[in-house]
Amino acid sequence: MIFSSLVTLSVFTPIFSDVGVLALDTFSKFTLKTPTTATAITVLGGGLTKKNQDIALNHYSQSRADSAIAMYSQQPLPIITSGAESPWMHEHIKASLPHAAIISDNASMNTCENAIFTAKLLTHHELTDSVYLVTDRYHMARARRQFAKAGVATIPQPAPLAMPTSWTNIDNNLIHSRRTIYEIVALARDIFHPQKNCRTANQITIEEISTPRRQPKVFSFF
Repeated sequence: MIFSSLVTLSVFTPIFSDVGVLALDTFSKFTLKTPTTATAITVLGGGLTKKNQDIALNHYSQSRADSAIAMYSQQPLPIITSGAESPWMHEHIKASLPHAAIISDNASMNTCENAIFTAKLLTHHELTDSVYLVTDRYHMARARRQFAKAGVATIPQPAPLAMPTSWTNIDNNLIHSRRTIYEIVALARDIFHPQKNCRTANQITIEEISTPRRQPKVFSFF
């Protein structure tokens, strides 16, 4: 009773999300291999939103794109943008890195497709099967597992959420706690009941992967 009450209370503090990420990272540490080098930076989309009646990156996608930009200054490698958000991430990254080589996967609709289509692009562009993976820290364990299943080794590069945890901001803490719970449940689902709506590499062409969606839907994790 006391333990469950403490866990419930921790949801309103940074403790819950920090412990959750520690558990997710530990799972990755013991189940996945981390390469020492990579030949590309893969940044996963996190959703779109509306801004002044225009489609734009939501804060998840923008934070990940900004993290890829920052990383490029340390590792000037080809950048793979993955997801229906790719045209917007491409534009956002190009504004800061006009000379960067950007490869777009515009077709992925979920994490397993992010992995499978990235693997196909790596082969097509004759890049090795290891990448720096940019997504938020909660999504990282699940994403790395999917990439490993697709034959791609990953070096994690977590992108921060736009709203940091704080001992004085309960609303922000709840956002992080909810993200933690979502990803722990999603990882368990992927392990015990894998998604049935994940297309294989043979079901889509490089041309389809490279073609932007003309009328993307506005969507987000929450």
